[in-house]
Amino acid sequence: MVGNLLRALATASASRRGKYLVLGVWLVLAGGLSVQAAKLPTLYDQNLTSELPASAPSQQALAFAQRDFPGSRLTPAILVLYDPQGINLADRRSATRIDTWLTSPQAPAHIENVVSVYRQPQAGSQLISPDGTAMVMVALLGIGNNDVALPHAVTSIREYLQSVTKGSGLHAYVTGPAGIAVDAVAVFGSADRNLLLGTVGLVLILLVVIYRSPILPLVPLFGVALVLVVVQGLLALAVQRGIFAVGQMPASIATVLLFGAGTDYTLFIAARYREELRKTPDRDLAIGRAMAAVAEAIASSGGTVLLSVLTLLLASLGLYNSLGWVLAIAMVTMLCAGLTLIPALLALLGRAAFWPFIPRPEPSAAASGFGSWWRIGYLVVRRPRLSMAFGLILLGSLALGSIGSEPSFSLLNAFRAPTDSRTGFDVLRAHMPPGQLDPTAVFVPVVDAYRSLAQIDAATAAASGVPGVAKVRSLTRPDGGSPKIPIAQWQTDIRKLSTPVLTGQAPPPPGLSADQRLAIGLLRAGAQYVATNGSAGELSVVFADDPYGLPAIHRIQVLRGTVHQALASAGIPDEVLVGGQTSTLADLQALSYRDTVLVVFAVLVMVGLVLSLLLRSLVAPLYLLGALALNFLAVAGLASFVFGRFGSGEGLNYAIPLYTFVFLVSLGADYTIFLMSRIREEAERATLGEAVTKAVGRTGGVISSAGLILAGTFSVLATLPLTVLFQLGLCVAVGVLMDTFVVRTLVVPSVVVMLGSRNWWPSRPNSS
Repeated sequence: MVGNLLRALATASASRRGKYLVLGVWLVLAGGLSVQAAKLPTLYDQNLTSELPASAPSQQALAFAQRDFPGSRLTPAILVLYDPQGINLADRRSATRIDTWLTSPQAPAHIENVVSVYRQPQAGSQLISPDGTAMVMVALLGIGNNDVALPHAVTSIREYLQSVTKGSGLHAYVTGPAGIAVDAVAVFGSADRNLLLGTVGLVLILLVVIYRSPILPLVPLFGVALVLVVVQGLLALAVQRGIFAVGQMPASIATVLLFGAGTDYTLFIAARYREELRKTPDRDLAIGRAMAAVAEAIASSGGTVLLSVLTLLLASLGLYNSLGWVLAIAMVTMLCAGLTLIPALLALLGRAAFWPFIPRPEPSAAASGFGSWWRIGYLVVRRPRLSMAFGLILLGSLALGSIGSEPSFSLLNAFRAPTDSRTGFDVLRAHMPPGQLDPTAVFVPVVDAYRSLAQIDAATAAASGVPGVAKVRSLTRPDGGSPKIPIAQWQTDIRKLSTPVLTGQAPPPPGLSADQRLAIGLLRAGAQYVATNGSAGELSVVFADDPYGLPAIHRIQVLRGTVHQALASAGIPDEVLVGGQTSTLADLQALSYRDTVLVVFAVLVMVGLVLSLLLRSLVAPLYLLGALALNFLAVAGLASFVFGRFGSGEGLNYAIPLYTFVFLVSLGADYTIFLMSRIREEAERATLGEAVTKAVGRTGGVISSAGLILAGTFSVLATLPLTVLFQLGLCVAVGVLMDTFVVRTLVVPSVVVMLGSRNWWPSRPNSS
């Protein structure tokens, strides 16, 4: 029933009158949404990469901090001043100018506080490196990472730093959360335009080479151009109405997917259309027959990709969830175009689409078997076990590359090209504790922080003892060293003093002893580590290593447990909250693993269901899914080995395995559907061996061409400046090529031959 409706829709779209109606509808739709499409780049949400559910521990800590610790609402811009010969007198004069400028009217208006050795002399050991070559200042900005004013503020600081240090031996960089956020936006500045131009150029070249026609490439390019405008317009409307957020990375991936899928649909339709044109002189009859033959396969192919990307909506991470919405809308639109717009355009062009090699009616030539793909088909049918063994050994060997590999969560590794924030961090890492780039905040629940110094200090001491922790600052240890006064004496000295006196909101009463005045001074130095209502103390934990690296991420759970145990021993059994970017990455790791398992299971179920319904078999989907999964494991192993051991050696980004799996399984199922549906079609009127030979011979060229183009379009992502897109582009490109030339050419046909009629159980073609 559904198949008949799809065939009727496709053939009607390519009919004498239908093609004009279809083209008119698409032109009107694209024109109406073009204004909204132009707005999409201004609506991107750059925070999607770190969006976690509110129930995540790090997000609970963030909500608590923003409520009770006003300073946590500020975004730190860390200024790193570096002179390899040592900070000299001239460098200090430059640093003084910078410190003065940061609080002057000429500085960005959003700077709310400045931390420097000139304003907090007691923090000299924290702000100047032990070797005397680096100095740190912190400009606290009252704007968030997604605020449009942040790039202007950071850029203004960087320009002033360059003007002050120009011509001297002093180097200056802006890193920290503010610098990293701004660099992330900057590297994507012209990404959309470059991606579009690169994809169009590559598709055009490949199609001209494959089909040796200057006209046929215009069909997918024109069709996808209209679809892209419609998709971008729909996404902009969804964002404006608050339905879901869209990031630039999902939008870039959608662009590539549209060009890849649109070109594939064109190839499959054009190949069958050319085949039919060689059988009949009536071009309208030929396009009708072609669409009747491929409409169900195209719908199943697009439906497979659609169902696969919809599984991303099950994910709890904002990045995965948003990508699911974006790709779902893209695929629905492209699928509609594949069944209506593409056949209409081919029908309009007729035989001229293949100029100068125009197909003419040659029934005998069309029915004969010749060419390299026919020879491969003969070989697989004669030696199925050898073909399968070769494919399995190759894929299995590559899959071993994943052994011992670990994912990368580092924010700084996200940039392929050097950035100011990355260079600043490298200087910081070489001369000071790298964790100072982004300290971890541990919140200790107490009734009154100033009356609970013993408990807070016990928690501080416990955190300091965690392996990998360089320094811990708190109310009792504001400089990260040992307490200046014994805790018991300290608590006694302030017992009768009011909280406003301790925090500096009221002057000290007369008659205080020297010890009491010292105690008050020390507490005021650590007041920034106390909640506004006094109900919690903060431990600012500086790690000795990269705060975005896996060792630091794994340390979060140990840190949380150690502090909780210390507080429980001190009579405070409440859970502690751990915030900061490292804690966020720890939650990201846990949730990403959960999402990956869930989505992988859902994709396998969805694709298996589509294959079962299309092939009317319960056996074939099992080995087809196994082949798709093995191809993914081979790509993951190869990528883990290459990215983990060569180049930067920083490993695969944590999101790459899930992205790659979804794309390879869903897109690989596309080619599986076209091959297996043709095998089943041929098996209705020939033996299975003959059916496999004919199917491989007749679809090998178009599937390999589609695979080359799809791999090419995804490889364009490798030209973009973000590591995650670079890795994704290469992984999917290599995976599609292996799927096209190994899985689809050798493994699947050989298994079909070996299983015989059991392929179709419980149904059975007319011939076996």
